[in-house]
Amino acid sequence: MMTIRLYVIALVVILASGCANDTKPLPILGQIDVVDGDTIRHEIPDFRFMDQDSQWITNETFADQIYVSDFFFTSCPSICPKVKKQMLRMYDVYKDDGRISFLSHSIDTKRDSVPRLKLYASNLGVTS
Repeated sequence: MMTIRLYVIALVVILASGCANDTKPLPILGQIDVVDGDTIRHEIPDFRFMDQDSQWITNETFADQIYVSDFFFTSCPSICPKVKKQMLRMYDVYKDDGRISFLSHSIDTKRDSVPRLKLYASNLGVTS
């Protein structure tokens, strides 16, 4: 019983130390331009991709929306399924909220054809 209590105390100390208040500011990554004293942050450039339904998706598709994006490939055996599981959790919560969309980019253009992406999406249970 004493051993279990020590493990619980050790776990609490480890978890609490991971939540310490770090006062250092987060870094700002990417290119930053200053024009006439105004800071101009990076923006996503215009894009055009075909989705799993053979429809063109562009930045205009997501105009006036928040979109969460990830990169994957359908044959990825390691991190992709873990990322997809987390994306699906968010998708399930926000799928009926018209302000939020999800965009997954395949990085394997040689293997991830439109039919393969359609099957992948279908197996995940997501809709366009």
